[in-house]
Formats: sequence, C-alpha cells, structure tokens
Amino acid sequence: MLLLEDSDNYEEYTDDERNEFLFRLFKHLCLGGPVCQFEDSVKPYLDITKSLYRDLVNVQKDPSTKKLLITSLVFSVTAYDKDRFPIYPGDKEHEQTFAYVVIDPLKRHVSVLSHKVAVFGNFLKRHVSVLSHKHGGSIW
Repeated sequence: MLLLEDSDNYEEYTDDERNEFLFRLFKHLCLGGPVCQFEDSVKPYLDITKSLYRDLVNVQKDPSTKKLLITSLVFSVTAYDKDRFPIYPGDKEHEQTFAYVVIDPLKRHVSVLSHKVAVFGNFLKRHVSVLSHKHGGSIW
C-alpha cells in the first residue's frame, strides 16, 4: 500500500496525497530499516508520525475563517555534484534516504530532518539527524 504499486490498496491514496509531508513521514517511519519487525497495529506509527509532524510543522487558525492554515514551508532537498550524481543526503538514491528542510517564517525557525541508508556488505547502516535552529534575526 505504501510502496508497491501492484498492491490492491495502493490506489487508496492519490499522487497528491502521497506527496504531502505527513504521508511521507508516515511512509518513512513504517518502512523502517534493516531490523524493522512486523507490527500488528498501525497505532504506534500513527502516534509517532503525528508527534513528529507537530514538532516540525507550525499550524495556525485563521481568525476570520476559523480554518487551520499550515504556515511552515517544507522542502525536500537533494544536492548533486557537477556530473549530476547525488551527494546529499546520500550518494545513492534510496526510498529511505531523504532530507527535508522545514521553515517557519513566522517564528523564524528552521528544522532539518534527514536520513541516509548506506549499504555495507549485507548490512544497512542508518544515519538519522534532526537539526532545529531558532534564530532571533532574519533567516534569510
């Protein structure tokens, strides 16, 4: 459903929904890594996704419409060298290698969530980093 397009349930979500940051977080957490074990309940994944999303993204209520508005900007970041080979967040493309920069312009807050999967023999090595920076001056 999350990864295999041949799955009977893959089309439960549209491409637009799959590109939303919340869906991407959920997918990264559910797919896990090399020692990920089967879980009968999706609730722990939903709980941690919700908590991580709330830590990274700022939401405010519009006083006139009472609707919730996401004020943060989320960017998926990949850096390439001059020959167009990926160098950040990893030197090989992988579903679980990613970097997101989340900017809250109202609070002048920048967060980076990145993860790199590196293959060494039959083992995968995982690098996870979360950087959060609060700045009193301009972030530009």
